[in-house]
Amino acid sequence: MDDTAARPKSLKFKEPVIDVAFSPTTNLVASSLITGHVFVHKYDVGSNQRQVRGKPHKKSCRSLCFSGDGSLLYTASKDRSWQAMDVETGAETTRIDAAHEKPLNLIKYVNEQIVATGDEAGCVKLWDVRQKKQAFSYSEHVDYVSDMVFHAPKRHLLATSGDGCLSVYDVRKAKPFQVSANQDDELLSVAVIRGGSKVVVGETDGVMGIFSYGQFGDVTDRFPGHPQSIDSICKLTEDLCVTGSSDGLLRIVQFFPHKLIGVAGDHQALPVEKVVLSYDQQWLASCSHDHTVHFWDIGYIYADEDEDDEASEAAEQKDTNESKEDHELDAQAVAIRISRDVDSDDEEDESEVDIDGCSDAGELRTSEETHPEETHPEETQTDVAQPDKPSLDAGADSEEVDIEDNSESESDNGWGSWGGSSDDEAKAAKPKKKRRKGEELADKRKARVELARPTQSHKRKTERKAFFAGL
Repeated sequence: MDDTAARPKSLKFKEPVIDVAFSPTTNLVASSLITGHVFVHKYDVGSNQRQVRGKPHKKSCRSLCFSGDGSLLYTASKDRSWQAMDVETGAETTRIDAAHEKPLNLIKYVNEQIVATGDEAGCVKLWDVRQKKQAFSYSEHVDYVSDMVFHAPKRHLLATSGDGCLSVYDVRKAKPFQVSANQDDELLSVAVIRGGSKVVVGETDGVMGIFSYGQFGDVTDRFPGHPQSIDSICKLTEDLCVTGSSDGLLRIVQFFPHKLIGVAGDHQALPVEKVVLSYDQQWLASCSHDHTVHFWDIGYIYADEDEDDEASEAAEQKDTNESKEDHELDAQAVAIRISRDVDSDDEEDESEVDIDGCSDAGELRTSEETHPEETHPEETQTDVAQPDKPSLDAGADSEEVDIEDNSESESDNGWGSWGGSSDDEAKAAKPKKKRRKGEELADKRKARVELARPTQSHKRKTERKAFFAGL
C-alpha cells in the first residue's frame, strides 16, 4: 500500500455509508447511506463531482448496484422496497413496494431481464424487470442473506446466508440447484474464482472456505489467516482477491497456493462494510463506519501481471527457439550419422562382393585349392588334351578336322534348334557381366595378396586364369 500515490479524494458524508458500487462503463461511483439517501459521484484524481443526490427510500438504503450498461442504478431498502433509477437524470424508472415480507438486505443485477433480491429472513427472489413482477421465490435459508454473485457461464446465482449455508440457483428454474451443508459458522461473502472452478466464501471466524464448483455439499479446502470476520470479498483476478475485514484492513489474498500478499488499504480498525473494483481495474473503493468512501490504487497488481505475462511469453518463445535449434542440431547429427553409416555400408559391400558364391578372395582361393578339378572337369581335360593330339596332314584331313571342330562347337546335344535359343543366350550373357565386375574386384584383391605373399603369386595366377577361362 502506497499512501503517497495519487488517487481520487475520499468522499465524506454526514451519515454512515452502508454500500458502494462502481459503474461498469465509466468513472462513476454510487453510495448509499443509512438515512435512505443515494449519491452518484464522478471521480477523478484531481477532483470529484456529484452527479445525483436523492432519497428514494424512507428507511436505510442497504444495497445498490448498476445495470450492465451503467444506465440504471438499482437500490434496495429496509422499507421492503426496491427501485431502479436513471443515472443521468436521477428519475425513478421502476419501483416495487412490499417486495418481501421482511426488510431487504441485498439487491444484485443478473442480466437485462432479471434482478435478484434477498431479505433478513433468508428469502431470495428473482424479478422480471420488463414485466415488473416476481419470477421465482426461494426459501432455502433460515437467516439473513449476506451476499450474492451471479456466475454467467452456468446461469447460476450463488447466495450466502447467516445460517452457514451456500445456496445455488439456476435463474431459469423454480427450484434451487443445490444447497451446501451447514458450515457451523455464518457465511458473509462469496466470489467465484479460478475460471469458475472454485467458489470462496468468507466466514465470521476469519476462515475462507473453498468449494469445488459443482460439489457444493461441503468445502474442499479452508484458508485461515484473518484475525476477524471477512465481511466482503472483491475478485481481482482468477487467483487474487481483496478481502474487507472487521479489523479495518483490506488484504490481498492469493489462492493455490494460499497466502496473504499484502495490504491494499486501512480503515484504522473500523469494520469494512464493502470493497469493490472499478471498471478500468485501477481503483478500489471501500466504505466503513467512518462516514467515508475511500479510494485505493490497485493498478500495480495488473501491471505486474502484464509484466509476468510478457516475461512468460518471452521465456516460452526462448524455449521454443532453443527447442527448434536443438531439433536442427539433432537433424544435422542424424544426417551425418546416416551418411557415415552409408559410407561404411558401401565399404563393407565392396569388401564382401560375391564372386560366384565366394564372399572374398580367400574363399575363392580355398575353393580353388580344395576342388581344382571339380569346378569344370570337362573343360580342364580338353585344355590339357589338345597339345597331345597327333599332327594331321594338310589338305582334306585338315578340312575334316575343321568340320569336326565346328560340329562339336555347334552341337545341340540332340535337341535340334532348341539347343541354341535366344533365351539361353540371354541367360548366359547376364552372369558374364557379373563375372567381369567380379574379375575386376578379384584382380584388385589378388594384387594385394601377391604383394603380401609374392612367393606364391605365380601358382595362384595359373590357377585363377584356369578358373576364369572356364567361366
